[in-house]
Amino acid sequence: MKRTLRQGASLAALMLGLGATGASAYYPQTVVPYDGAAAPAILATVSGCDDCSQVVNLPFAFPFYGKSFTQVTVSSNGHLVLGNTTATGISNPQLSWTGTTSAPAGLISPMWDDWNPGAGGDVYAGMVGSAYVVEWRDIYRYGQASGVGYSFKVKFFGNGDFEFHYGNVTGGSSTANGGASATSGYQEGQNTIGHPVSYDQAVLVSATAKRFSRPGPVALFVNVRDGLYNELRPGLRYSLDYMCGTTPGVVSAITSSSTTSDGWEQGANPFACATPTLVGTRLEGDVSGYSVSTYPLAGGETKVFSGSYAFVRRADVTPRQSSQSAFTVTYADPSKPYRAVLDYWQSGPLDKPLLIITGFDPLNTDSTANYLMLMGDVVRTLRAEGFDVIIGKHGDGNQRLGWFRGEVSAWVDDVLGRMPAGSKVQVAGISQGGVVLRDTLHNNVNVIQAKVKAWYSVDSPQLGANLGRAWRGAQTLVRCHKSSTEPAYRKLTSAAAHDLVYSIATTCNCDNEPENSTCDNTSSFHDLYYSSMGWPTSAIPRYALAFGDANPTNGFTKMGGDSRLYDFSYGGWFCSEDRDWEPGQRDCVAGSRTLTAADINTDQGTSVCGTFRLRLQFEPAFINADSALAVTGNALGTETASSSCPVNYSTLSPTQWKDWASNDHNEKHDILTSALANKLLSWVRAEQ
Repeated sequence: MKRTLRQGASLAALMLGLGATGASAYYPQTVVPYDGAAAPAILATVSGCDDCSQVVNLPFAFPFYGKSFTQVTVSSNGHLVLGNTTATGISNPQLSWTGTTSAPAGLISPMWDDWNPGAGGDVYAGMVGSAYVVEWRDIYRYGQASGVGYSFKVKFFGNGDFEFHYGNVTGGSSTANGGASATSGYQEGQNTIGHPVSYDQAVLVSATAKRFSRPGPVALFVNVRDGLYNELRPGLRYSLDYMCGTTPGVVSAITSSSTTSDGWEQGANPFACATPTLVGTRLEGDVSGYSVSTYPLAGGETKVFSGSYAFVRRADVTPRQSSQSAFTVTYADPSKPYRAVLDYWQSGPLDKPLLIITGFDPLNTDSTANYLMLMGDVVRTLRAEGFDVIIGKHGDGNQRLGWFRGEVSAWVDDVLGRMPAGSKVQVAGISQGGVVLRDTLHNNVNVIQAKVKAWYSVDSPQLGANLGRAWRGAQTLVRCHKSSTEPAYRKLTSAAAHDLVYSIATTCNCDNEPENSTCDNTSSFHDLYYSSMGWPTSAIPRYALAFGDANPTNGFTKMGGDSRLYDFSYGGWFCSEDRDWEPGQRDCVAGSRTLTAADINTDQGTSVCGTFRLRLQFEPAFINADSALAVTGNALGTETASSSCPVNYSTLSPTQWKDWASNDHNEKHDILTSALANKLLSWVRAEQ
C-alpha cells in the first residue's frame, strides 16, 4: 500500500474561471476626501420638526444590494430608508451582520441619533455634481438649546455606491460627539444582512468621508456554520445561477472562518446585466476536496432571494477536516489503483485518539462526513473532553471484505505516527467496519494487535447480515423487479454483500406477477468468509453495541410490538393474482410483517393487470441483535417463512465482549440513540 499525504489544492486554481471571490460580505469600504459642497434645496417637512420624515424622489434608480429604488424616506433623526415609507424612529438601533428587526429594511444611516431640527438646523437634498445628496446641516440634538450644531450627509451614485460625509460631529451636546450615542451603518433586510459601522461609540471624525461600493448587479452572500460545534465552516463553495436574458451566468462564494463580518462571505459579478434573473443556489462542496454532510437539524438551510441578490445561511453542516492522509490501494486487480483516505478534524500531535472504520458502502456514496454526522453526539462530547476523532474511508467499497485489512492497519499506523512512541489507539468499527476491524485484528495484520488499546463493534454483523429471503422475499423483489442500475439492486449484488449476507439470491425465475417470482440462494460466500475469521485475543478489550433490541427486560424482541417496521415497496404496472403471496407469510429473519391479499391488490380471486403497489414490511435493523452481539444459536433459518414466526429470541447471553449494550426497541441502522452513545462514551473514557 502506498501512502501519500493529500495537500489542499491551490485556491486560485480552484477558483479560476468560476467567478468566485473571497471578498468580505459587505460593500467594500474605502476612505475618500471629505466634500463640503452643500446640498441645494431645503426639505421643508423634515426641517424645523422633531421626529419627522419626508419622502423625496431620486433623479435616478438607485440600486441597493439586489433591488432598485426611485424614492427615499429622509428622517430628521439622521438616517434614511429606501422607498416610500416612514422613518420617525427616535431610539438608534444596534445593527447586526445578520440583520435586525430593530431597524427597517433598506436602512442607510450615517449618524442615527435623537436629532431635533426643530430646535436648530435643517435638512437639505439635491444633485451635487453626479451625486444626489441628503444633508443634515447644523442640527441640534434633542435637549440641546444652543452652541454648535452637527453636520453630515449621504451621497448617492447611480451605480449603487454611496458615501457618508461628516462635516462637524463635535457640537453643543457632549454626549453625542463623535457618534457616542448614534448608529452608523446600513442593512439590506431584517432577516438577511446588515453592516454595523459603529454603535454608541465616539469614533466618527469631522471632515472625513467613506465610500461603500456595490459589489455588482448580481451577488451571492453565504454564512455557514457547522452543526456540531457551531463554528464557522470554511472552504465551502456555493454558487448562484442566474440568467441575463437567454445567457446563463454564475457567481460563487467561498466560506471562510473570518469573523470580520460574523462569517458572511460574498461572490459577485460586477459585469452582469442590469436586471438579471436568479435561478437558484447550490452547494458544490469543499474546495480542497474534503467531504461534507449535513445534520438533520431543524431549520437547515435558509435562503432569501432579494431582487438579484441571494442570501444563504445555515448551521447544519459537518465541520471541516483539518488534514487528510491519502493512500493508494489496489485490490484483486493490481493494475487498478484506488484512493483511500483518513480524515482528521484536529491539527498537531494526538494524545487521545478514537479511530473510526466506516461501513458498508459498495456504491461509494458515503463519506467520512456521513459517519461524523452519525456519531455526532459522541464526537461532540469527546472533543470537549480532549479526545481526537479520526475517520477512515476505503478506496472502493465494492470489494470482498478481506481486501480491507491492509487499509485498516495502515490507518492505525498513520494515527500512531502523530502520537508519542509506544502509544496505542482505540478503534471503533461501524456496521461492516466492525467486522473488518475484527478480521484485521484476528489476522494481526502488520502487528496491529500490539497497537490497539481497545476496539468497539458498533451494530456490526459479527455473524452476518440479513436482507430478507431470496426465495420469495425482499431480495426477490429487488432482483426481479428493480432495474439493475438502481442502488438497491447494485448494493444487493455487490461483492461486499456476498460476504456479509447470510443467504443471497443467485439465479432468479422472475414472473410478471412479483409475488410469483422466486430466486435460488446460496450462503457459500458468507460461510467462506465468516468461517475464516476467528476472534482476536481477548487481551485487547472489546465492546459491542446492538441497535436492535436485546434488552432482557423487554423480552429480547425480534418482532415485538415496538419493532418500528418500515416499508419496502414495488410500484408500477404489473399483473397480480390474489393469494399468490401466501397470506400470513412472513420473512422471519428480516422480521417481515404479515402480508395479506389487500397488500397485493383488492380484486379477490381474479387475475388483474394494472398499476399496483406491492408492499413488504420488515425491520429496519437488518443487522439483528444476535448478529451484532455475536450470539450463535438464535438466528432463524435464513429462508424460513411461516405464519407463526417467533416474536422473541429464547435467550441472549453474549460472551465475546467485555461489555455490551442494546436498545430496548429495534432502531434503524443509521441512528445512534443517546443511550447507546452514552454507553460508548463510558467505555472509551474507561479504556483511555
